[in-house]
Amino acid sequence: MVTSYDPDREWEFATHRSGYSRTEPLDLYWELDGDPLTDDWTPDEITAADLWDRWIDQYINHPRRPRPTPYTVTIYWSVQGPGISETAPFRDWTGRDLRRQPEDFLSFYTWPVDPKTGERLQWTRLPVVDKLWQPHGTKGGFIQEHTGWKPSPLQTTVDIDQIAQAAGVKRPKIAE
Repeated sequence: MVTSYDPDREWEFATHRSGYSRTEPLDLYWELDGDPLTDDWTPDEITAADLWDRWIDQYINHPRRPRPTPYTVTIYWSVQGPGISETAPFRDWTGRDLRRQPEDFLSFYTWPVDPKTGERLQWTRLPVVDKLWQPHGTKGGFIQEHTGWKPSPLQTTVDIDQIAQAAGVKRPKIAE
């Protein structure tokens, strides 16, 4: 069975500009539309359930961006490590103007390799950050905290109603 890499596994990669090489762990950080609404609170001020309810009302029931279906929310990905935060490669750019190719991790750095074995990184095996709503929690962590759900590596979208049903929490009621 293939599993995620150990979160402490280090990868070697270099900048395209200077050739400076670095070796450090990398992971995938995910964000859903509107989940940074947590910027206004801390876990001791509001519960994950209350944030879920606010998020459903503000971003799902009344979307601020067009979506393929009423319950479909795009997942945005970045590659993170010490001093690194770049858009993840191999994102789905469907519906975007591809004449202006978006920059991502590989626009700035070489393909990471294991410095001991030379094995090339498999992007779909990078660990996905746990985002929880606890003291010292993570921006947007109320979603995983309240529902138990987090995306698979580089998953492009999620059906919020399906997650709500599976978790037994407040479901969206899309405004007409």
